[in-house]
Parts: sequence; C-alpha cells; structure tokens
Amino acid sequence: MSLAFCMISVSCNRIKRKAHDIEAKTQKKIAESESELSDKVISHFDPYHPDTKFNKKRFSEFFMFYPSPDEKNIYCYADEMGIDHSYQFSFNCDTATISKIVSNLKLKRGVIDDNDGSGIWQNFPWWDSLKIENLKPFSKKGAHESYWYLWYDTSKQKAYYFSFDR
Repeated sequence: MSLAFCMISVSCNRIKRKAHDIEAKTQKKIAESESELSDKVISHFDPYHPDTKFNKKRFSEFFMFYPSPDEKNIYCYADEMGIDHSYQFSFNCDTATISKIVSNLKLKRGVIDDNDGSGIWQNFPWWDSLKIENLKPFSKKGAHESYWYLWYDTSKQKAYYFSFDR
C-alpha cells in the first residue's frame, strides 16, 4: 500500500512539474508574441543594450540587409516625438559593410549644406561626438529637409549613422 502511495506521489509530482514547464513556456511565447505585436505598432530601439533582436531588425530596415556576425555592438536610438524625427546607430563593422550601406542609401562623400545635425543628436556612451565631428561623412539630402549621415572610424572599425528631418 505504501509503495503504491509513493508511486502515485512521484507520478503526481512529475505531472505537476510538467504542467509548470508547459505554463512557463506558454507564458514566454505569449510575452514574445506581445512584444512582436507591439513592435509592429511602435518600433523598438534599444540604446542601452547592443545586438538586441530589435536593434538588428532596425539595422536591416534602415540599411536594407540583415547584419552578419561581423556587424556587432549594434546600438540604436529614435526620437519620433512631434513632427521631426531623428535616428542614431552605432556599430562595429568592416569597410565592405560601409560600402554596402553607402551604395544602398545612395550616399555621397562630404557634408551637405553645412548641416550634419550635430546640435540635435543625443549623447550616449556609444556615440563619440568628438570623434564624429573630425570624420568626413557620407551623406545625402532628401525631400522635406531629410538628411542622412554615415561616419566611419577606420582605426576602431566603428560606424556612426544619423538621419533626421526638420
């Protein structure tokens, strides 16, 4: 009789653990689904953690290709409040990636209209304003006062991207 009780008790505990595991996996899937859904409504940019799935997704949206393992330490930030928008990215990459971005975005060498947006970008530990101001950018001006800038620090293999409109 006690053997049967032990067997039933062990089986019940095993079932209970399985139920908890299933519940935890279900909660995780629900949270991921909610996160994906909310990203479709309001895009997530993470300026405090590199290489998040949303930062990689934003990278692919802005640069028109998904980052390879060579493109790393991807940080991004968006200011979408009001009618003006600005976007900042910083990441490590090689010159081939820079060439690909320049080609995809149709950027040209040099500053446009003496306006590189330096007064409106946000400061972050990953955004080296002093270094950026001493680098020659690739840039483009679009309709409605839209600007795109890409700087590349060859010594650190670090790219800085800033786009804004006003």
